[in-house]
Amino acid sequence: MKNEMTCEEVQKNIPKFIDTRMDSRDSLAFIRHIEHCKTCMEELSVEYLVVVGVKRLDSASAFNLNQELEELMYKNERKAKNRQQISLIIFFIAILLAIVGGYFLSKMILGY
Repeated sequence: MKNEMTCEEVQKNIPKFIDTRMDSRDSLAFIRHIEHCKTCMEELSVEYLVVVGVKRLDSASAFNLNQELEELMYKNERKAKNRQQISLIIFFIAILLAIVGGYFLSKMILGY
């Protein structure tokens, strides 16, 4: 997807977000949108309460779904940012290897 999401895209992707099945770029765009759109945040909260709350009805333990949703958003954001950083590091390593490889290849070809 893009760096920004529309309300329609966010609401369509809420189940993927709750199940943590979004890639890092989409996750960050989703979270950025949610942080600034009250309507989508409310929709996320409702769907999260329904999906997770229904699963927990059988357990006798107490739970705070609002806090869990905040933790889910934080974890998804951290995970997405970590993936982006790793991708960036790998990209720079590949560039460095290409430069070093080119340097040694030119030495071999030119005989220096």
